[in-house]
Amino acid sequence: MNKFSIRKVPLNLWILGPMIIAFSIYIETSTTLEIDGLYWTANILMIALFSYYGGLYSGIILLLILSFIYMVVGLLPATSELPMQQQFPYLLGAIIALSIGTLGWKIKSNETQLKKLFDNNDITFWTWDVETDEHTFTEGFANIYGISIEELKENPYHWQDVVHPDDKDILLESIEKQKAGKKTTITYRFFHSSGEIRWLQERATPHTDKTGAITHVDGVIFDITDQKQAEQKMNQLIHYDSLTGLTNRKWFQNYLETALISSAKFGRSLGVMFIDYDNFKRVNDTLGHSTGDQLLILIAERLKSVLTPNDVVSRQSGDEFLVLLENRSLTEIEELAQKIIVKMNVPYKINGTEIISTPSIGISVNFDTEDDAEALIKKADFAMFLAKENGKNNYQFYNDELNQQMRRKMILETHLHKAIENQELSIHYQPQFDIATFQIAGAEALLRWEGRLGKIPPDEFIPIAEETGLIIPIGEWVLRQACRDIKRFKEKKMKSFPISVNISTRQLMAPHFIERVESIIAEEKVDPTLLTLEITESAFLYYEDAKDNIFALRNLGVGVSLDDFGIGYSSLSMIRNIEIDELKIDRSFLNDSLEDNRVRSLLEAIIQIGKKINTKVVVEGIETKEQIDLLSVHDVYGQGYFYSKPIPVDEFEVWCMNAYEKAGLK
Repeated sequence: MNKFSIRKVPLNLWILGPMIIAFSIYIETSTTLEIDGLYWTANILMIALFSYYGGLYSGIILLLILSFIYMVVGLLPATSELPMQQQFPYLLGAIIALSIGTLGWKIKSNETQLKKLFDNNDITFWTWDVETDEHTFTEGFANIYGISIEELKENPYHWQDVVHPDDKDILLESIEKQKAGKKTTITYRFFHSSGEIRWLQERATPHTDKTGAITHVDGVIFDITDQKQAEQKMNQLIHYDSLTGLTNRKWFQNYLETALISSAKFGRSLGVMFIDYDNFKRVNDTLGHSTGDQLLILIAERLKSVLTPNDVVSRQSGDEFLVLLENRSLTEIEELAQKIIVKMNVPYKINGTEIISTPSIGISVNFDTEDDAEALIKKADFAMFLAKENGKNNYQFYNDELNQQMRRKMILETHLHKAIENQELSIHYQPQFDIATFQIAGAEALLRWEGRLGKIPPDEFIPIAEETGLIIPIGEWVLRQACRDIKRFKEKKMKSFPISVNISTRQLMAPHFIERVESIIAEEKVDPTLLTLEITESAFLYYEDAKDNIFALRNLGVGVSLDDFGIGYSSLSMIRNIEIDELKIDRSFLNDSLEDNRVRSLLEAIIQIGKKINTKVVVEGIETKEQIDLLSVHDVYGQGYFYSKPIPVDEFEVWCMNAYEKAGLK
């Protein structure tokens, strides 16, 4: 009840009521008719009616209004000459009228609420007479199914006919439980008249007679379609990848845990593939994230096309995918990996551009029964890294040897983070010589690492530095140390020659690289012409992005050397577009030239190319006198163990002094 309930009093009662009261007042005051208490009887009737339609609040308001009117008119019993015992019935009548009217108002309100509830499209009630097998429903029952009451009367079992075939057993089982006197709560699907599949939740309570026999069952059903759709959307967000529509890592891991339990029980094998796509980052960086997203969608579709319906594929993150293979032999798993590689090697075409993104696949199998889902995924991840290290676009199975390799790699990565701080890094120098005159023509600065783990070979820790990004701070440290050694050699009156420092592609492409080189040269106060930066041929794959930095280095006066020429992604058009100061020929050409005339011809051709573009030609890997004799007629420079292995700076200084003496330069 509230103060607005009075508004629910019908308009005709507002019109008719005052007319009746006015008429009764007229009779009592202006006529000779003796109808004792007529006006008060009319009052009681009006109070009852107002209370019925508007509640107690409305009845009290009317009583106060009437009392005021009658007091003014002089007909209020309290102001008349009636004895108190004759006034009491009128007061009692008013109270009874208020009570009866208010009670009626409450009953009517409850009926209205129940009617709304029964007519609700989302909830309805039913009763099943077990003895007669008759069902009765509230009016809203037909609305839930999208049919009319007449249609429901024609086919009282319509609700059973439209139950989803996959859920009929749920309904039949609940009916049997109800017959046995058990309460039931079930959820099932049905076909709405519109053809839409919707969800119902049904709760039923059986009732018994004095003998314990089931007489009838009362039930209520709720249309919970909106709730189910919300749950499905939430489930989609939690367990599925929004881009590809595949399940995500969390869902995959939960499913794998269940599959492992089943595998242990029935002795079935499980294989997990961890697939990473090569060069995907380059697609994002060069063609944009929109193209990268389209590529991932195509990859997911192509991957699903290779797998069977029983296989499970999931997107973990980025360009990484997981595949679960149940009850497959090692041969079958291997054949599938080969199929995936063949399928994925076909170029993708996006917006008119052909893109190649090959897979690196790591595979783990549940040979160790103690492995959980996380362990199997981790092992497949380790194997995938091995596939990448073996040249990418291949597959590798996890094994204990790989596990040891990966553990060592993680340990090295951890220690490498503090290698500079702990002063574990050093530079060794290997000289370059003019082969014709045997004079020192330069030296290459080579990084070495020796610490708590002992001596770590460069070919082991440099790739880790590249992968983790540590190559940026380490590379800057090497560059600064080389500049300091250039000053040191000058202070010791050593003959000046350029020092070569290797620069990775990642360093060359790093933001502010040129500013950092310029800053180090300025801070260490060295002549930039005494510094040469060696760049591998792979950097020229990113020629358009790297060319500005290469030009900027030459403008600083820093020399640019193209390292390992001939074995990478060499292109004559690239060295045509960029002026380089030095061309270093890979050792493999020299090693094979003594036995293979064809290789010797290639070596001589490369030397001539270098001379034609006016660069300093350096041949790496000189180890024998025969190799010296082969090169001596070509007026080139040499570097290798024939002259000296890489040695620490102190030893290098002594070595240089001795070399000067032998050459008669000191």
